[in-house]
Amino acid sequence: MGPTATFIKRFGDLVTLLRVDPGNDAAQDLALSAAAAAVQSASIELEAGIAWSQIPDDMPLKARMLARQVDRIRIEAGADPDELQALARALAHDVTPLPTTPNITVETVRLLAPPEPSPPGPTVPDPDDGSAPESAAPDRRLPAERRQTEERRRQPHGRFHGVERRRGADRRNTGERRLHLVRDQQAQIARLRDALAWASRTQAWEEALHAAHGLARLAPRVPEIGRRMHGIEARRGLPRPTLDGILEVAEHDLSLRSEAAEVLRWVGLDAVEALLDRLRRGEALGLRVFVYDVLGGMPEAYRMVRPMLRSTDPREVRHGAAIVARLGLPESVGLLSALVGHPDELVRAAALHALGDLHGVPVAIPLREGLRHPSARTRAAAGQAVSTWRGGELADLLIRAVRDERDRDTWQGMVAALGSIGSAGACDALAEIALTGRGLLRRSGYSTGQRLAAVAALGLAGNVNGVTTLQRLARDGDGVVGYAADRMLQAEGRRAG
Repeated sequence: MGPTATFIKRFGDLVTLLRVDPGNDAAQDLALSAAAAAVQSASIELEAGIAWSQIPDDMPLKARMLARQVDRIRIEAGADPDELQALARALAHDVTPLPTTPNITVETVRLLAPPEPSPPGPTVPDPDDGSAPESAAPDRRLPAERRQTEERRRQPHGRFHGVERRRGADRRNTGERRLHLVRDQQAQIARLRDALAWASRTQAWEEALHAAHGLARLAPRVPEIGRRMHGIEARRGLPRPTLDGILEVAEHDLSLRSEAAEVLRWVGLDAVEALLDRLRRGEALGLRVFVYDVLGGMPEAYRMVRPMLRSTDPREVRHGAAIVARLGLPESVGLLSALVGHPDELVRAAALHALGDLHGVPVAIPLREGLRHPSARTRAAAGQAVSTWRGGELADLLIRAVRDERDRDTWQGMVAALGSIGSAGACDALAEIALTGRGLLRRSGYSTGQRLAAVAALGLAGNVNGVTTLQRLARDGDGVVGYAADRMLQAEGRRAG
């Protein structure tokens, strides 16, 4: 693309930006620099009345030249960027006079015939005779504005003196456009606060949720100097009854739960207290999971959840374990490890599942204790926790536990957990079970049902380790084991196809 085409493209971009996005200073500077560089070494002459052979005719620069009745523009080599910017501003505007500078010559369209005489009617008097005109003649160069001021898309804001351009470190606070945005934002915040106060008085909890959500969304956009005070004043408008009402709305309307979660997390510790009281009162499973997820995204809630792990109420302890699992904080490992020996079986299972979800901390010791617990259900819960911790990196603990497990249901759960891990070591352990049969001379092997369970667990791996092990069993397995492995491979092939 030559210098002329480059200039037309970049200068046209500058005119378009000045017309549709006047506040985008960075993009305007880039377009102006590129246009100035294109005319640095060669002069350029543009004509609006003929077709441009280098670029399409529908480019914005030619459209603006035709709109401003410009016939020809000649720009000398080495034109100053200020001159180009003044020309671009004039072309972008509808009534700004077109400049003529030492390096830029602008020729407008010449009229080929004199204009038609004015129709009969009142004439415009001579201004020197001191008489006032009865009706001024319209300026036909200006388009008729049929919309009222309040209906226009761009409101005619007042002009600030001294800060016409945003510059320096204080551009976001003193820029003309920024001041208008801040003023409009303050008016919007005031409307939302009034709506929140009205909704709280009338117990219209859904409207209160929408108003609080609007305030929460505006918080990151408030200038930093007033952001903290905005949060304090907005949270004052959310007393405990309003928070309880928002929770009630979230309980009955699933579509509003994401909005309620965002508001509750923004409120902070006051919302934590309301959420925990809601858990203690008892509720449906769906709302309990919602409360867990909300509190799991609030690290500041840990200091209020931690006492729940020491409570004498088993249900409260289970709630605390589920919440700290979602928080994922390393300091909760000690409290959860102590719960592995809790007398309540459901508490032990909740603690083990929470330890399995803490992927960033060492939890091998409490999980090993869970695999050795006298309760079969606790051992099964420990096996599931091992399978979920860091993608099964503690599979060796589960492999040793499978060899020593004597409860049938627990053994089945551990084998399925090994299959879901899908690592090379887990698949090798399952292959050993499938190939080690029990006979008259070897009583330490596995029954046919256990061997088939190991083959079925390999189908849960869903990766290359599981497929390779199944191929090995189909080739080396005897009887029903080889047949079952072959059927599993066929099913895997159908899923892949």
